[in-house]
Amino acid sequence: MVYDLKSIFDRKKFELALSEIMTTNVVSISPETSADVCAKLMVENKIGSIVVRGQNNKALGIITKENLIKKVIAANADASTVLALDLMTSPVITAPQTMTIIQAMQLMSKQGIRHLVILNEGKLAGMCSDTDIFKVVPQLIMLEQEYLKVLGESQVTEELPDLAGYCDDCKEFREKLIFHEGRYICNNCAPEGLLVSNE
Repeated sequence: MVYDLKSIFDRKKFELALSEIMTTNVVSISPETSADVCAKLMVENKIGSIVVRGQNNKALGIITKENLIKKVIAANADASTVLALDLMTSPVITAPQTMTIIQAMQLMSKQGIRHLVILNEGKLAGMCSDTDIFKVVPQLIMLEQEYLKVLGESQVTEELPDLAGYCDDCKEFREKLIFHEGRYICNNCAPEGLLVSNE
């Protein structure tokens, strides 16, 4: 059987929605919840973030391990007296559940965050972390490599000018990458003559 690698690559790489990979069992708390309860919930549920929820199922903010470290441990504060309202990061960065993985990676990179609160028609629907995305990325990379082998490097550079991802050299996320000698590289790391325009 002959598979259309291009169609598989395109669908997997660009059209996979966050609704397919997000965590739907989101742990949420009220703004009056104390920091020690937040920490216990994270440990018990083996998660790295909690959503602070207000009325009408609206996400008011997010609390991560970093929030606890900076505002409780480093500040030598009493965890039983610090409230979620003072602990949370707000406004929270949200994304619709229809957003694609690549769009989410770009948003998270731009905002410097590791967690996205996912909404469905404006209401809390789930949570997506960089870990959720990375679980899928290896599969995407394998498909990508097979596709590149079939097309050949010169064709890929012409047909996929918007290939996005992390540069294998500088490790920075770039909206445009080049596949060269088995590696994905950005303009800054590319040899002369292989630069991608409009980075």
